[in-house]
Parts: sequence; C-alpha cells; structure tokens
Amino acid sequence: MINSDSLEYNKQRLKLFRMHGKRHTILVVGVVIFSVFLSGKQIYAQEKETDTNGVVDKKSKLAIGGFSYSGLSSREQHAYFTINYEVNSNLFIELQGYNDTYLSADVFKMPIRGKLHLTNKFHLFSGLEIELTRNVNHDIIKVPLQTKFIYGMGYDFDTNFSLEVNHNLNFGTSEFGYYGTPNLLYVRGRYRF
Repeated sequence: MINSDSLEYNKQRLKLFRMHGKRHTILVVGVVIFSVFLSGKQIYAQEKETDTNGVVDKKSKLAIGGFSYSGLSSREQHAYFTINYEVNSNLFIELQGYNDTYLSADVFKMPIRGKLHLTNKFHLFSGLEIELTRNVNHDIIKVPLQTKFIYGMGYDFDTNFSLEVNHNLNFGTSEFGYYGTPNLLYVRGRYRF
C-alpha cells in the first residue's frame, strides 16, 4: 500500500484529537458557556415574590411577571409583561404587553382579557387587543392601528408548561396587506423556568 506508511506515521498524531465521553461532554458545556459570555446577550425574567422565609405569597390577588431578551446577531429586542388580577378563585383579569423591536419596525401589542377557569387546569378567555406598529420609514409607509377581538381556551399541564388555542379577529376592513390578517387562529405554548 502506498499510503500505509503515512497512516502509521500520523496514527500517533491522530490520538491527540480523540475524545472520550466525559471529556467530550465537558468540552461541549465549556463551548456553550463561552459562547453565551462571548455573545454578551442577556435574558431577564422576574422571580416569584417570596416572604422572608422563602415561601411564595399565595394571598396576593395581584401577580406581575415578565421577561425580555435580545437577538444574538442583530439589534432585535423582545420584551413581555403580564399583570394578573384575581377577581375570585375562578375569574381573572389579565393585562399583557409585548414590545418587539425588529430591524424594519417596532411592534407594541397590549391585550386585556378575562380568564375563566372551569377546572384547575382548563380555562376559557376573551378580550381585546390593540397593536401599534411603527416602521423605520414611518414617513413613507403608514401602518394603521389594529384592534382585535381575541378569544380561546387553554390547558395548564403543570405550573411550568401550558398550551393555548387563540383566535384573533381584526375589527375594521380586511385590507391590511402584509400588516395583518383579518382572521388568525394559532396555538401558543409557554414554558416557565
């Protein structure tokens, strides 16, 4: 064989690049941690409010939460907040806010909805949503304010994971072009950590 000598010669060199299972795992974790620090991006979230003993306060009728994060390779930023008020044990009023900053536009959505829990895990909701879009070229492209009727149902699998089926119906004309759809059905999942 012509290449057998070169294979024997390079065999010792190739041993340097072999990775065993434990070293491979440590290397992958190290690369991920280094990448997170190198990117300089952060994710913010709010922890549940606790008393001095570290117990979550269940007596409060008002719950406030939110998070924000930014894109890894662009100036995009996304933020979300929610204010939830317990009217009684089955009925809640919820105000949400979404602020998304993209390269070509900024979008702010604010739905307010009532949520009725039929069981501990299943709920129905309905309400109104206002969406304001501001383009970078706002002098050239005018985007109308969108008002939507929202309703749907949701299921909480546990305290950290839930799914919702939503239907949005835009008021006014359906001639929004690519700025919106007159009728939108979507499924949304939420995982809290």
